[in-house]
Amino acid sequence: MTIDRRRLLAAAGLSATLPWWALPGCATLGTGRAAVHRMVFALRGDGAVVAIDSETDAVAARIPTGGAGGTLGSLTPDGRWLYVANNAAGQRTLVKIDTQSLRVAATLETGNRPKHPVVSPDGRRVALNHSGVDGGKIRIAFVDVATDRVRSAEIAVRNAQHAGDFSMHGAWLADGRHYAIGNYADNEVVVIDAETLQQHVVAVEGNPHYFDVLGRQLWVTLEAGEPKSAQSRPVVAIFDAANPMGLKRTGEVAMTLSAHETANPARIEGHHGNFTPDRQRFLVCNRGAGSALEGGSLDVFDVNTRQRLAHLELGIKGAGHAYLTPDGRHALVTQYNDTRVPVLDLQSLRVVATIDAGGGGHLGHAAFTADGRKVYLNNRKGDEVLVVDTSRWAIVKRVATATSGQAQAMVLNTYYGVFERVGPQALLA
Repeated sequence: MTIDRRRLLAAAGLSATLPWWALPGCATLGTGRAAVHRMVFALRGDGAVVAIDSETDAVAARIPTGGAGGTLGSLTPDGRWLYVANNAAGQRTLVKIDTQSLRVAATLETGNRPKHPVVSPDGRRVALNHSGVDGGKIRIAFVDVATDRVRSAEIAVRNAQHAGDFSMHGAWLADGRHYAIGNYADNEVVVIDAETLQQHVVAVEGNPHYFDVLGRQLWVTLEAGEPKSAQSRPVVAIFDAANPMGLKRTGEVAMTLSAHETANPARIEGHHGNFTPDRQRFLVCNRGAGSALEGGSLDVFDVNTRQRLAHLELGIKGAGHAYLTPDGRHALVTQYNDTRVPVLDLQSLRVVATIDAGGGGHLGHAAFTADGRKVYLNNRKGDEVLVVDTSRWAIVKRVATATSGQAQAMVLNTYYGVFERVGPQALLA
């Protein structure tokens, strides 16, 4: 008997043109607050998003974004929409991609060099900062997911002579209404009420690069004390965010660095810091500055006592992000200037394996399947995505996402609060 696919789909109430990867049971996997996509979305800075089917590890689609510099993105908790920011010079748009049809659904103008979209925990809004300024102010756009309406708050900049990015990454606070972001020009942490657009500003002693939230605690990774010297250290400033518009600093922890790192101030620059899923520890990386991505250490702190539990010199260049496995047992320390990714056992706090691409470089992002059996790592300089078997930490396939350009950036397949912690543990109460 011949099966008529068109009639079968129509009987199920589905479009006959619906792609196979969007059929019920195929689009997403897993349960909980955030759906894990069967598709791994590989964002490319050259203006494309490549969808990789995690069952076959083959490219299912290549989606042109119409922009450039789209290296960072965010999925809604239900997995329906993917937002990608076009961050290259001269770009001003945020792209909204329908993850069922794998097509661009909307292109929204938001401001000068959109940087990092982050979807709110309830999936209603997207917060988007910008690397550049508009009218001498840093623009923070809030996008309504249902209507695509854009509202903006503008952060005043006093240091008009600032060179480089004006803001980097932001995070939603636990209430899902307030958003925290850094002002690089003036070394400030800014909290914005997404409903009223009111702001609360707190001065800090360095560039506020990364934010993570544990209940009412906000931990902010400052790149280094300024002006930078061999005595500078990356610092994590700790705030009580119970009253977001009255943010109060309650303490700090500072990184320990190796002699190699302190020998050159350019090797000193804190990058990402994040909590472990058990809520007990905080991991923070020293990457080094863009002029010398040669920092290679990671510190582990006890969240409750704020004491250092471990200082690890990883032997890699440009240590950036401590991606946590779904079971919370390991952290993969991705980097900016190397081919290797150390695997850290979070119980013993020792490196137990190393994934080595053998070529290319800058393996900065990771995406795990729902069952944790595979992880996808981007190899930016190799223009590929590595498929890794986590039972033995071995590369089992290389997925080419382009032929040249060294533009393969973030990979993601589910909602996150911070890059490194996804799925049911994306948000920590």
